[in-house]
Amino acid sequence: MKCAKRLVLLFAISMSSMLFAGDIQVLCEPGLRIYIDGQFMGLSSEKEDGLYVMNVEGGEHRVWIEKDGFLSQGFEVELLDLPIEVTVGEFSPLPEMSQPDVVASPMVTQLVGNLVVTSAPQNCVVEIDGASETKDAPQLLIGGLAVGDHVISFSKPGFDRISGVVTIESGAELRVRGNLKSGKVEIVHEGKGSLRVMSTPSGCTIGFLGKTHQKTTQRLNLSKIPAGEYPIFATWRGLELSSKVLIKKGHRTIVAVSFMKKDEPWVVSYEPE
Repeated sequence: MKCAKRLVLLFAISMSSMLFAGDIQVLCEPGLRIYIDGQFMGLSSEKEDGLYVMNVEGGEHRVWIEKDGFLSQGFEVELLDLPIEVTVGEFSPLPEMSQPDVVASPMVTQLVGNLVVTSAPQNCVVEIDGASETKDAPQLLIGGLAVGDHVISFSKPGFDRISGVVTIESGAELRVRGNLKSGKVEIVHEGKGSLRVMSTPSGCTIGFLGKTHQKTTQRLNLSKIPAGEYPIFATWRGLELSSKVLIKKGHRTIVAVSFMKKDEPWVVSYEPE
């Protein structure tokens, strides 16, 4: 009797599993990469009229289709007890990621930045590119500095004069500290920003802040990153590209990386968060 109950229970579980699984027919041209909920399911083929995915768990899913050189397509589907069909339309070419497009961004055309200066001790004389400023408050704001490198110096009777180079980024606020007590000019990064990575092709591996991210969708978004400059790398089919990116306080750093020979490997722009 107990054995019979156990068989009935197993049968019920098996039937329940079958009821909550279904099939998805993706109708599309051959040679496309098909993902379901970020998991690679295979390449579409003429034989299957695209790709036929069986025994997908019931419920809501995201179907993602990628084609090299074109914008990816995504579909939100709900799978019940019957097979469903996803029809992929015509693909749109990826927009050209050329330098003029980046320069057109309002954040990039603002070719100035600000410098917030602190020091130890508080009162001293600050020179930026030879122009002197008297610092008699905890902070000295020097605004409207042109993008690029600037020489900054700190002096005060009883201490050795110290100098350093600061790099102003477009629209950014950089903090620098003249530590006369230790004889160092220190760059202080404060605040947080975010990073968005787009790539051609869409599927690749991104390395950032000691972690690797398998990028399977059009965009990879990372948030709450301390302001500063960081190395970044991308790999695809044995190829590796590396660079450095600047995270600005209150800004989103947008990185477009491309493995295509005709494209610039790295294109960076910024926008307010």
